[in-house]
Amino acid sequence: MSPRAFDTVAYNAKRYTVPVYDLAEGCLRLEPRDHAAKSLVDSLDPGHPLIQDLNKPFDIARFLTPRAPIRCGALDSHARALFVARSDARNVLDLPIKFPGSDVRLPMEYAQFAPAIQRAVDVEWALNSQCFDEYYAYLTVRRERVPAGGQGHYAPCHVDGFQGARWTPTVRANHTYTVTNALPTMYFVQPFDLTALDLSKHDVFWEMNRQVAATHAEFGVTDYGDFELMLMDAYCVHIAVDAPVETERVWLRLSFEVRVFDRLGNGHNPFFAYDWPMVPRDIEQLALEPFDPSSEASLRIFPWQALDGSRNPPGVYTKPNLRPGWRT
Repeated sequence: MSPRAFDTVAYNAKRYTVPVYDLAEGCLRLEPRDHAAKSLVDSLDPGHPLIQDLNKPFDIARFLTPRAPIRCGALDSHARALFVARSDARNVLDLPIKFPGSDVRLPMEYAQFAPAIQRAVDVEWALNSQCFDEYYAYLTVRRERVPAGGQGHYAPCHVDGFQGARWTPTVRANHTYTVTNALPTMYFVQPFDLTALDLSKHDVFWEMNRQVAATHAEFGVTDYGDFELMLMDAYCVHIAVDAPVETERVWLRLSFEVRVFDRLGNGHNPFFAYDWPMVPRDIEQLALEPFDPSSEASLRIFPWQALDGSRNPPGVYTKPNLRPGWRT
């Protein structure tokens, strides 16, 4: 096989490597399987806020309801072995592998993740068959060696699929399946009052940092198993955790969205015919402010910044101090 091709997207001191897939290699085509996850979905609490809010437009008031992700079962031993197998599968960000009304089309490069993706698709079908064909599905895969004390992916407290000032009126909220072999995500099962924020002015994720720090992160939950498929929605606030020792982590996300993900750096799937104009993913250019400018500096800067706002050296990241009195 010839060396795999890629494109490079660079702007505003950011650089993304975007895989280019060979049409000749083909793709795996997956369909949801009837009844494959029916017993799991039947066992879920229909009053869970994630289920109650499924397919509803994004509403910032829903952050007031504490919510944990839904546990969708662990991968079996075969799927686990494939999931962590060494391969030349490249990292990719938000690659569309399903369009509204289509099947799932997975480039062969990611065939080792097919059992995990099939499981997520089966759960989605059992939970949401009436609207399944109305969604895109976007795949993110990240294999990384996380150093002791590091996080691999540095970000503040956040949610996936937040709809800010760009989205007026709002559309259906995102919901997402994730699975990892190690270092499970920390979710904050607490209310977040964001109703006073001006979404065109204030950085919502910094405010999430501040409200978590106000509770000393006491509502942070990580008691999920390795290889456990998790379902969260756009109101499940979370953050990466520190690795206690150097760890090779494989992390997969499958996001169901009604929106086109048109950010530069996202993957392009040649097994669909589309040509979206792509735009920068630059929250920094929005010049957003902290809602509470008196909060601790680490809660209101980007990870690539030092506490004084200057740029950190390459490879150095600032984490939000979510437990006042000691620094993570």
